[in-house]
Amino acid sequence: MKANKLIYGGIFLTSLATLMYEVLLTRIFSITTWYHFAFLAISIAMIGMTVGAILVYVRPREADFEQTAKRQAVSAFAFSISSILAILGHLSVPMFISLPAGETMAVALLLSLPLLLCVFIFSGISISLTLTRYPSEMHSLYAADFCGAALGCILLIVSLNYLDGISDVFLVGALASLAAYLFASCTSDGKLKTLTAISAICLAIVAGVNGYLSWEQRPLLHVFWSKGLADQDLKFERWNCFSRIRVWGHPEFSQMPFEFGYSRNMPMDTRIQQMWLDMDGNAAAILYHYQGDLSKFNFFKYDVSNIAYDFIKGGKSLVIGVGGGKDILAAMALGEKSVTGVEINNNIVFMMTKQFGDYTGHLERDAKVRLINDEARSFITRTNEKFDTIQATLVDTWAASASGAFALTENGLYTVEAWRTFLNHLTDHGILTVTRWYHQPVPAEIYRLVGLGRAALISTGVKDDPRAHIVLVRLVNSMMAEQLHSSDGLGTILVSKSPYTPEQLNRLDALCKQLGFEMALSPRGALDPNLALAADGKLKELSDAVPFNVSPATDDKPFFFQMLNIWRLDDKRIYYSGPTANNVLSVVVLLVCLVAVAFFSFYCFRMPMLMTKDKTQLKGSLPLFVYFFSIGVGFMLIELSQVQRFSILLGHPIYALSVVLFTLFLATGLGSLCFNKLAGMVHEQLHKLIIGLFAVSAVFGLATPTIVESFSSHPTPERIGIVILCLLPLGFVLGLGFPTGMRLGFGLNEKLTPWLWGINGAASVCGSVLSVLLSMLLGISFSYWLGCAFYVLAAYCALKMGARVELTDATPT
Repeated sequence: MKANKLIYGGIFLTSLATLMYEVLLTRIFSITTWYHFAFLAISIAMIGMTVGAILVYVRPREADFEQTAKRQAVSAFAFSISSILAILGHLSVPMFISLPAGETMAVALLLSLPLLLCVFIFSGISISLTLTRYPSEMHSLYAADFCGAALGCILLIVSLNYLDGISDVFLVGALASLAAYLFASCTSDGKLKTLTAISAICLAIVAGVNGYLSWEQRPLLHVFWSKGLADQDLKFERWNCFSRIRVWGHPEFSQMPFEFGYSRNMPMDTRIQQMWLDMDGNAAAILYHYQGDLSKFNFFKYDVSNIAYDFIKGGKSLVIGVGGGKDILAAMALGEKSVTGVEINNNIVFMMTKQFGDYTGHLERDAKVRLINDEARSFITRTNEKFDTIQATLVDTWAASASGAFALTENGLYTVEAWRTFLNHLTDHGILTVTRWYHQPVPAEIYRLVGLGRAALISTGVKDDPRAHIVLVRLVNSMMAEQLHSSDGLGTILVSKSPYTPEQLNRLDALCKQLGFEMALSPRGALDPNLALAADGKLKELSDAVPFNVSPATDDKPFFFQMLNIWRLDDKRIYYSGPTANNVLSVVVLLVCLVAVAFFSFYCFRMPMLMTKDKTQLKGSLPLFVYFFSIGVGFMLIELSQVQRFSILLGHPIYALSVVLFTLFLATGLGSLCFNKLAGMVHEQLHKLIIGLFAVSAVFGLATPTIVESFSSHPTPERIGIVILCLLPLGFVLGLGFPTGMRLGFGLNEKLTPWLWGINGAASVCGSVLSVLLSMLLGISFSYWLGCAFYVLAAYCALKMGARVELTDATPT
């Protein structure tokens, strides 16, 4: 059979819609549940597509072009309709089931996952049929598949700047229906063409209308619950590709400041008008009502995160993550002469300066304030300015935001390399002040924070006594903790560019007693012996004392918040450490997911084998199976490790998603498109093609860390350009792997090809989970080189099969 332009358009749109839907699921799951279940959406997508491919293998019903096209159309149309029904079902659970928050999330997930699995099964059937029923054009169809995914990355970013997540689901449905229409146009079934055309038009209209109403803050369909709780008093909501921002509360009421950082020494009659802002229903900030009178905000000195401003007066401050503007306002109220606020989220900037600018006092218009929409580490690396204080207060999120949601919440702000950059941009007596949660009974985040401060100081050249540069101030029994009957508090580390003098320590000690804080760690001593171990760099003793991984995070292992020590899973303390336990749970879920997908992958190989009646067709096929499994795992290991690595260089989740994934997908598609010509050039010398693939991968694996470090201070366009130049050759050679294997598969046994695509998909599921775990436990570099090792194994299998199959046979029989 020969594929026409309509078939090419159909697979292009199906792949585009599938990629968009997959990432949209991570966004929606990150809001309604937790980020580790958002990652589960990636596995569900790949599992469903793999099952679809295996169904094509075990049920080869179509015998000619029209029957194939009709099955492609029906599958794409089923994908379109089921994608909408699955999301609406997920969002409707709280309407019919009244349960506590945790149980609501669990039920919504359990009911949604089978439906979502069906969505991707339909997509997998359509794509598998397209890639396996037109053998002479398989390489160019595979190119169309990857080019569709590449455009899906861009379209998702653009659409979520104008539509909310639910409207975007309808847009995906419209695109899938349009794909079904293109497939149906290759048949004589007029009813199917009419049905798919009407569906595409209607779904596009719903997406546009609901998106417009969402922009006007009155959508008909929207995500109305988060983390098991219904939205209340919602004043504002806006989406982008890595967050949903919402503002809620009662702006006219005067209340006690509602945050964990205020000590009980704050006057009890303190009242202020305020609203809540949160990202994905969890990461929260406060919008204070400000009308130009800073004297009303003297209470900020009772917030432990602001201790540096009482310690250093009249300095030049930089705030990382402005949230609702509270930290900028605090720096101004406590006497800083200038404040630079760097905020990564454009929707937060819009909310502060436009939507609620009158409420927050238009801080950006103050002569002392400069507000910058950028990623903080990237901005600080590029600037030549020096600051007296650099402040980061609880800058994190339990959301699938980094790396386009294809990884857990690694954060480039909490690595040795990042803190070295921050310290190098301080004045001679400047202070880096970072506030994190102080969880009882094991404040693991704080231990890791102190160890990170020591490692960063050493990397800047402080060798003699790094502990002389570190102070930790804590607040355990805050006003908010007391009201919520919680023993948790906050700890603020003050890492000084120069050693603390006795006079400074005396001043700080007096401040702590006056404001109701505790000096938990200083050059003079420590309230907790584990803090002393962290400050002195005695990580072995510290690791024996606590059941967490508290070693300093690096750019090669940037998972600061994932502190699970897999050898201490039996220690009950790791499950009762406040929000730290939630991060532990995320890794446990990932480990369980790896075991589950390993079993799934085994049965993707085993079940079709049992269902194959004629076992003689399997003779000599083992190298073929190993080849496709190897390139599936290897591709995901290399792809995700590069996404993680270059996201640090680019500094922004949008860039990681658009530049890295778009370039890698597009280059892979171009590699597949050029496969026939390259195969003809090497003719019978297949080893040249395989060796060349590995050589290019190895070169870029060695060069990437140096490139990230060398170009980190260059302007954004230059950094984007260097990433594209690095990824184009790598993606190109990776794109040769699949068509090489499929051509060998067609030559050995054409009937096996859907199964081979399924094995590749099952391996990709394993690779996606394995990549994150390996990067977390052993480093991004290890994940990359293991991916290369799988390609070496694939090369061996290809060379073994190449002796039996003519690679350049463009029309296999």
